Amino acid sequence: MNREEYIDTITAKLKEWNAEIEKLEAKAQETGADTKKEISKEIEDLRTKKQAAEYKLEDIKEAGEDSWKELQAETEDAMEHIKSALENAVNRFKNI
Repeated sequence: MNREEYIDTITAKLKEWNAEIEKLEAKAQETGADTKKEISKEIEDLRTKKQAAEYKLEDIKEAGEDSWKELQAETEDAMEHIKSALENAVNRFKNI
């Protein structure tokens, strides 16, 4: 996969996950105060992780053709953190 394809793939995944985060936010609005607080904390954590991945993606965009591959592992790690956290949050709050 070349850099542009990789950037497009990561960008699409981040957009998909942003939609999932927005669904959690909507769900939080429908719950009681305690649950809303709990979901809001999860959402804040997800947004922080997503922002870290976005920064890594920007680094890849700005990197030279030869050096972007070195940043790919860091980006993959950040993406895995978001994926795991989002799956946990969705599973935790799916029955609310």
